[in-house]
Amino acid sequence: MFATLNNIRDHSTGLWWLYLSKCRACEQEWLFAQDDRIYDNFYLKRLDLAEAYHLLEGGHWPDDFISYERVLRLGRTLSQAWTFLDPRSPALVATAEDLRKERPDITVEEIAHLLAIEPKAADRVLGS
Repeated sequence: MFATLNNIRDHSTGLWWLYLSKCRACEQEWLFAQDDRIYDNFYLKRLDLAEAYHLLEGGHWPDDFISYERVLRLGRTLSQAWTFLDPRSPALVATAEDLRKERPDITVEEIAHLLAIEPKAADRVLGS
């Protein structure tokens, strides 16, 4: 499937995980969220004509994957968590920092849940 997709628009305000692709075979637009840090998944949403138009012409992105926290919640719900061998993995540290930037009032427990680690481990990651 990925072989027929062309990336046609990246989100322009630093949401590095979010982009729009178009299938060369069916001409359908797909909203992509890519989590290559924690759950190593791609999340796709097929856009209808109105959604694609609003995104391409007006820059109005659908809310489905608009925050990395939302993307990680999908991963936590739909994926089987795996264990990082390095408890201070750069992926864990960067993601915890990004979650705090995105939502400064997020709790250590919420971060732990999203990263599929224990709260004590999340506290250590945030202290790195």
